Amino acid sequence: MLFAVDVPVQFFQSAIAIALAVAGALLWQMRFFDSNDARRQDRVSLPDARLRLGLALVLGTTLFGSLWAIADEGPKWAAYFVTIGLAVSILPIGLRVLPPLAKDSLTNERDPDYAITVIALVLYVVVVAGFLILLDIE
Repeated sequence: MLFAVDVPVQFFQSAIAIALAVAGALLWQMRFFDSNDARRQDRVSLPDARLRLGLALVLGTTLFGSLWAIADEGPKWAAYFVTIGLAVSILPIGLRVLPPLAKDSLTNERDPDYAITVIALVLYVVVVAGFLILLDIE
């Protein structure tokens, strides 16, 4: 006989806290809190609007999905989507810290530490997949 196991509410509360921390870090990295004068002086432009919109959708869906799951007693499939949403929202921070994937525009050569980024991304996918498998164990 199979029983439906609900995910504890604390999982979704933790997801909300992490999503808010990630959102704050991303906004700070994008220099969202700088004034327009400071941006003009540093000649720093914001990332592409589509990327910002995509990240806002992922973070918003994760946040409101967590709130909905708390109100609905936390079904397991909601935990999967919240976990994937958190994993996707943390990617830009990781990519900013790791060596660049793109080729240099002047020399048309890759960074010598390019392999580190590729290995780190593969390991990240493995860790997230492992966590999703752990969520499925009853």
